[in-house]
Amino acid sequence: GVRTLRLPRFTDDRGFFLELFRTRSNHAGGNELAEFFAGIPVVQVNFSIVDVGAHIKGLHYHLKQDDIWFFPPPSKAKVVLYDVRKDSRSFGRTQTVVAGGGQDVLVRIPAGVAHGYRPLTNPCSLLYFVTETFDPAAPDEFRIAWDHPAVKELWETPNG
Repeated sequence: GVRTLRLPRFTDDRGFFLELFRTRSNHAGGNELAEFFAGIPVVQVNFSIVDVGAHIKGLHYHLKQDDIWFFPPPSKAKVVLYDVRKDSRSFGRTQTVVAGGGQDVLVRIPAGVAHGYRPLTNPCSLLYFVTETFDPAAPDEFRIAWDHPAVKELWETPNG
């Protein structure tokens, strides 16, 4: 159920432009982004920065909330995903996605898929959209140890 969408980057001599969110399309170029967010009621947008070296953020999962992650340039991270949904065809399976650093992708993470990331840049920024507002009195957030046997080896980066 995890989906990714490669974003078109429009570059000129002044810099670049990335479109990150769209609820509907009024031209062919916006169809794919609008379809990516279809059925996702975004209710909160968050921004986070990790500015320490050799740190792993995760793992956690939600029972009600979907997340859509984006690592703004020049940030880059290795995203680790682990399906903990017992009724899922991919229960117990893992996936990794390298995002940012020129890989301009959105990563859509459904409820029940544990997720975390290892920054590959310092600092590393994460902008993310969620489908539920955070409630400190009843948080929809559950933890899995970063070194759980299913994901422990996935945090490593090839060649160092």
